[in-house]
Amino acid sequence: MQSKIMPNFNGDIKETMNGEKKSSPVIKDPDSRRLYFTGDVNEDKAEKVVTGLLDLEARDPMKDILLYIDSYGGLADSFFSMHDAMRMLRCNVATIGIGKTMSCGFLLLISGTPGYRFITPNARVLIHKLSAGTFGNVSEMEDDVNAALDLQKRICKLIVDYTKISKKKLEKIMERQTYLSAKEAKEMGIVDEIAESNSQIYKKVKV
Repeated sequence: MQSKIMPNFNGDIKETMNGEKKSSPVIKDPDSRRLYFTGDVNEDKAEKVVTGLLDLEARDPMKDILLYIDSYGGLADSFFSMHDAMRMLRCNVATIGIGKTMSCGFLLLISGTPGYRFITPNARVLIHKLSAGTFGNVSEMEDDVNAALDLQKRICKLIVDYTKISKKKLEKIMERQTYLSAKEAKEMGIVDEIAESNSQIYKKVKV
């Protein structure tokens, strides 16, 4: 079972000439210590981000890393691989929400180093419940549901731990798809600052 955290519409998916669906790539800029995450959260992009994080830390563990995020969301397991890698690093990881940080993208945004989480003025945040499909016999479907509930519980704990959102308020927020402005995201402790410019970010981030 692949559990997805995505809004209920298809976005940021492009079709190639032969009809194959393809999403935007992750782009790495080693010299500036910037990583760019765009599109859906999947195994391929998570691998690129994790590789990029480890590579940049190996180059200089005393310098910070910037992760720009513009995403509709995607696979929960792929998010957690990036989350755990970020937490293992010796250096700070500054997250910058730009455009949209929805679902898994929102989780990636709040996973940045405390004090180093930014959002641009016109970016949006979306929070909602986990969605998961189940197939097979009744026993297998029951196992899938239990796994999804456990995953939802871990995600909720992460949100409560990383933001100013209480468990009770989060339950209410997750009753439906909830969109937040940059100002609301800051008020809820999802980010630490609204970034008007890169110079504002570089006052705190050391690269």
